[in-house]
Amino acid sequence: MPELPEVETIARDLRPLLIGRTIVNARVHWSRTIATPNARAFVQQIRAHRITDITRRGKYLIFHLHHSAPKYWLVHLRMTGGFHLVTPETPRDVHTHVVVQLDDGSELRFRDPRKFGRMWLVDDVQRVAGKLGPEPLEISAREFCARLAQRRGRLKPLLLDQTFVAGIGNIYADESLWYARLHPLRRVESLTRAECARLHRAIRHVLTRAIALGGTSIDVMYKRVNGKSGGFTESLRAFDREKRPCRRCGTPIQKIVVGQRGTHFCPTCQRAPS
Repeated sequence: MPELPEVETIARDLRPLLIGRTIVNARVHWSRTIATPNARAFVQQIRAHRITDITRRGKYLIFHLHHSAPKYWLVHLRMTGGFHLVTPETPRDVHTHVVVQLDDGSELRFRDPRKFGRMWLVDDVQRVAGKLGPEPLEISAREFCARLAQRRGRLKPLLLDQTFVAGIGNIYADESLWYARLHPLRRVESLTRAECARLHRAIRHVLTRAIALGGTSIDVMYKRVNGKSGGFTESLRAFDREKRPCRRCGTPIQKIVVGQRGTHFCPTCQRAPS
């Protein structure tokens, strides 16, 4: 958390608020939040840049900046990172680690209780995101199946591999596998062409609907920029529904550990591999 739908939601929430704004100054209260360059250089280099766009690549939020030349401010929210746009008079809580001052007097604050979030200020997005796989909402079914055919191993860990496709995490892997009726421990090489296409459709369906509803708020850690919770939480079919009835067949959802990640599935709809 947050995954592709949550990062996309934050990008969409921030665009009308920030595009066209110029960064006047910045303060870093937890230096390890800045991965590249160091905290002091980050503050010096980000000043006077105008925000021209806000996009997403995988789970990275990307601020497009321009002054004398383009720069890119990349943010990985990790588990608990989030942005809030406030007035300077708003008290800064102890978990606010980066503050960016804007030309209209407002402040964009990055809050991250677990301190796992990271930021990069670079001249080329590929320097940070170059190893990511294709976007799951952009890749065709044919290319998706071709990439699957080149892989081996269990299905759930592959969906979490950001070099395979970018942006899917624990929540949406479980949800996609439920819709596709595929067990998380199914061997990738055992999938039929029809099953592969079904998984591709399931991923697109889940991510598209989650974005439309503003992402998923399992706990208080993920909030939209406006402070609201993500609306996809009530639409979950597998994730975080252990022992509750499957919404397709009524069998209690089970939870196992796959690759050190809690994994939820229906033992009837998603039959275990033989």
